[in-house]
Amino acid sequence: MVDVYLFNPEHDLALAHGAHNYTAPPFARQLRHDLRLLPAWVAPAGSFIAIPDDAPIEEDRRWLLDHHLDITPVPISGIADLGPCRIHPWGWDATLRHQLMQVGVSPAYLPTEEQLDWIRRLSHRRTSIAIHQALGNAFSPCPVELTIIDDMTAFMHRHPGCYLKMPWSGSGKGIYRVIDPQGDRHVLHWIEGALRRQGSLLCEVGLDNVQDFAVECECRDGKTLLTGYSVFDSDFHSQFATGRVGPREELHQYLLNRYPALDHVVDRVLLVLDSMVATHYNGPLGVDMMLYRADDGNLALNPCVEVNLRMTMGMVTAAMGDRHGLRGRFSIVSDNSRYLVSLSM
Repeated sequence: MVDVYLFNPEHDLALAHGAHNYTAPPFARQLRHDLRLLPAWVAPAGSFIAIPDDAPIEEDRRWLLDHHLDITPVPISGIADLGPCRIHPWGWDATLRHQLMQVGVSPAYLPTEEQLDWIRRLSHRRTSIAIHQALGNAFSPCPVELTIIDDMTAFMHRHPGCYLKMPWSGSGKGIYRVIDPQGDRHVLHWIEGALRRQGSLLCEVGLDNVQDFAVECECRDGKTLLTGYSVFDSDFHSQFATGRVGPREELHQYLLNRYPALDHVVDRVLLVLDSMVATHYNGPLGVDMMLYRADDGNLALNPCVEVNLRMTMGMVTAAMGDRHGLRGRFSIVSDNSRYLVSLSM
């Protein structure tokens, strides 16, 4: 059985839509086309990578060879011709399942509708609330889920600098940072649109962010296995900006030096994920965390900013550093309406 990897960055948007007929916006389609080979860094040698049918396959073959990646590109319409396969997309959703069935991939190689329902349910940001509560709310302020605009307005005025987050969104999309609730003329319009589309918002106290990072995992047969760490920086809107590329132990030690109790907390989070997520899901999972400056001036830990039941940019940077021996700063840049991966040393 062969392994096939596929980049579908519109996954979080498709989850928000919920049905199988989602059409991604132009920027997401462009991102999917331009960064189609991104999972090659994560894929084991000998795997296949599915690319859009209109992508230049010979050019992609040369790129993979030039980067010493033993991965074979195949058009999405050609996946079914590979025979029995394990498909590893960026993330599973009903739209992708429908697209793959349309090109002849057998349902036997795809998740069931029940499995997709669990992925969507657990990808809701309220999962982060459940993890905070399972940890005893002992580390950082717990987000709250609200459905009434007046309650959100009261929260914003109590906590200037807070974040409002749509239940299903990723990589900084669907997040609104409220600096000045009194003078922000756009926030109520944004809230109304978000409630109309998704029904609720997660409201979080703004913290004095010192370092974003993530614990990268794999859920398999009811267990959550730690596979690596990623250290990254976010922009003003909490969108991924740059990621540090280096060996796993180096990243781990960097985090331990700043927060010595990290391993103990991670072990507790993994146990929570075993019972809460891994009983319903097999696949990659990333838990975004944050070191922040507490009121007493010491570093504190937010053990769950969000949970991603999919591959992440952090998994790519972790593989680049740990498996491929690269070092530097990873970022995605836009150049003349094209998206490019940059690794600066």
